[in-house]
Amino acid sequence: MQTTAWALPLTSQPDTWFCNIVWGGNERALETFTMPGLDGYLLSIPCADKNTGGDIYHVTVCNHGVFSKFLLIDVAGHDDSAAEISSRLKQPLSKLMTELGNGAILEELNSKLLSTESSGSFATAAAATYNHWDRSLTYAYAGHPYILIQRDGVWRTLPECGSSPPIGILGDIRYFEKDGTRLGFDGLIALLNSIEQTTINGFYQALIDALVALNGSEQFADDLTLFLLKQQPGSKKLLSRTANGIRKLVIRMIKCKEPRCSTPLPSLPQIANL
Repeated sequence: MQTTAWALPLTSQPDTWFCNIVWGGNERALETFTMPGLDGYLLSIPCADKNTGGDIYHVTVCNHGVFSKFLLIDVAGHDDSAAEISSRLKQPLSKLMTELGNGAILEELNSKLLSTESSGSFATAAAATYNHWDRSLTYAYAGHPYILIQRDGVWRTLPECGSSPPIGILGDIRYFEKDGTRLGFDGLIALLNSIEQTTINGFYQALIDALVALNGSEQFADDLTLFLLKQQPGSKKLLSRTANGIRKLVIRMIKCKEPRCSTPLPSLPQIANL
């Protein structure tokens, strides 16, 4: 089986994303990066070897590196029709991703999809924010498969404490923030638990090799997008500019009244969202 470039081990050094980073799109992408508190990989491969697809990914590092935000949107369908909707949806994301609440981002996307796209267009989405200050993750779903997390060497789904429909289905929706034969959740979790690699580089490559082998080809019948994150060891001291940013953000967090789910990440977990 011939291996395409994206499935080969990545040899480039990780990009350093510290502050005022807003990056994303719906194009073919393979990035390895490091940011405050996290190391990560982002892979996005449109189906049928296209340059653009129906999956939208977005990463933001803001507020002096205190918060890192991740967004994954899966527009229903694939090929050109889904890619066209994704291209239009990604335009407002640079502004939206600087907002604090994951739920607020999904509400804005829901409104955007309802107002600009034809009836029947919809998408699922997952938004997550990593707080480098207290080492926690807040998250929100819009009909999207759950984020997976590794704790004590075992992979499992992040608990759901509120559910909302996909974006573009109904108006005036609140999105609650969460603290062939398909592989399915059980199969995916079993696959993740079977990988013995402990470094993020080794784990990422073992996962990609396994997915390609199960698929029987490097060309998938749908878009493939993956965030893989590993928490760095905790730092005993915060940078002074981080502390200054925290003071402002605490006030904003107190004012935020929407329900949220969050989970502390004390033990160097890896997080995957497929």
